[in-house]
Amino acid sequence: MHMTADLLEARDLALQLHRLLSDIDPARWEDGMAGRLRPRLQELQRQMEERRGRFAALAATLKQEIDALDVPGTELRQRWLAFKGHVLPGYIELAKGLRTERIHVPSLRPTNYKRNLFHVGSALVGLVSIQQMPLWMVLAFAVAWAVFGWGSEIANRTSKRLRAILFSIFGPFAHPHEHHRVNSATWYATALLLLALTQSKVLCTVGVAVLGFGDPAAAVLGRRFGRLQLMHGRTLEGTLSFVAAATAASFTALSVGYPYGTRQALAVALAGSAAGALAELVSLRVDDNFTVPLSAACGAWGVALALGLPT
Repeated sequence: MHMTADLLEARDLALQLHRLLSDIDPARWEDGMAGRLRPRLQELQRQMEERRGRFAALAATLKQEIDALDVPGTELRQRWLAFKGHVLPGYIELAKGLRTERIHVPSLRPTNYKRNLFHVGSALVGLVSIQQMPLWMVLAFAVAWAVFGWGSEIANRTSKRLRAILFSIFGPFAHPHEHHRVNSATWYATALLLLALTQSKVLCTVGVAVLGFGDPAAAVLGRRFGRLQLMHGRTLEGTLSFVAAATAASFTALSVGYPYGTRQALAVALAGSAAGALAELVSLRVDDNFTVPLSAACGAWGVALALGLPT
């Protein structure tokens, strides 16, 4: 798609706002950060005010919020975090508007330790279930989860009462953009259904392990230590953390109950983890909870095939 100068500038301003809001995170906050963020915020507000149009409301919000950031040093952290919460809905609406013109910008994913723990916990349950259950039962559970997921999506859009119930239960684990888009868990359930249809315990194991351990590691360590930006809000530090954690989890799972030697299990685990990390890095239009497990399974399958290993 050819983008006009207007759309290119709009995307650039949206990405600037994304980077600014991503930096305002409890896991990344440090002394002196407010002094570095404020000039960026003021310049961004000025540019949005000049553009007007789709940026008019956001520019007004930023201008109002800038004045409220003048607080004592002991209150700076909480005030900036509150600022992020006030501006976040505006960014979400901006991203939605750009998507209608086929311009995709990253979703904001604030630190959410409950979500990270849920990821790891569900992965552990999944790995044990895949190993212990017969394949027909794994498929049955995958079908049930996918049906529940997509049924919840329909309920979320057709009934305000059911929507309120669902978010009272799953709200603590959700990212802001999931309140108006298909939930990542639904995409994950869909990916696992496709993996279960392969009737391969190895591919299911790698897909679950890579997402369940790699994604939380990238989220926590990438936000805390990430400095070298790659693409779509991802950092080199986060990507390396993803590969390390996903490889360790996959290797451990494949070493228990599967007919692989140490080197074979490591090769398959590393291939799946690298493929999953690449999928996370490039996923923008499609949720990475869908692309990562499938890509990880493909990477693992390719190496297993090359080495003549059963899957």
